Amino acid sequence: MRRLIRPIRQAVLNRGWYVHPERVLLIGATPSACLQTLSQAARPSTQRLHLRNLFSDGRRYHLKPWKDGFLMSSTSRVPWRRGRGRVAAVLMGTCSEIDGGVTRVSLRARLALPFLLDVFVLPGWMSLLLLFGPLPLPVGAGASLLLLALSWAWHWYAAVMQATEMIYFVQVALDDLPAAVIPVMASQTANTVYADFHEQWQKFYDEHRQ
Repeated sequence: MRRLIRPIRQAVLNRGWYVHPERVLLIGATPSACLQTLSQAARPSTQRLHLRNLFSDGRRYHLKPWKDGFLMSSTSRVPWRRGRGRVAAVLMGTCSEIDGGVTRVSLRARLALPFLLDVFVLPGWMSLLLLFGPLPLPVGAGASLLLLALSWAWHWYAAVMQATEMIYFVQVALDDLPAAVIPVMASQTANTVYADFHEQWQKFYDEHRQ
């Protein structure tokens, strides 16, 4: 039973909770150095003018510690009213150190819970008017489902856009750190696997030949 539930659960999470595929970065620095670099880069400064494009449209990044990494959210100015937009997505970053002073930064973005609940507010209110109004029940039900689908699509698109911006911010900010150098295993002149196979085959052939 668990084998059947696990794929379904994972599919629901990938389609309805996570808004961006997992992204993995390899950085040639310690996890603490990565977190410190991100914390500094999240604050606009004239000393980091090469990051100024990350703060266009009044965009701001909010970083806080989380388990073995960080949580990040982002907001920007809304052109048609005063104030800032809502947090649509949350970026979860996990930093784990690999041998050789290399840090693996795993990034995964999900919907912000208040933003997810907001998907059902307007469609739910309008559905009451449509279902209990003068319209025929099939028409009211169809219109309610259409409103829910449109609300979901708009919220999903907004969350995907925010997640993409935050992942891009992390990538650009960590470019200031050294690139990871992964040691490559030296190739051997003799193919060990082929040599063992050839030896066993020759032994098998000699035994049956006798």
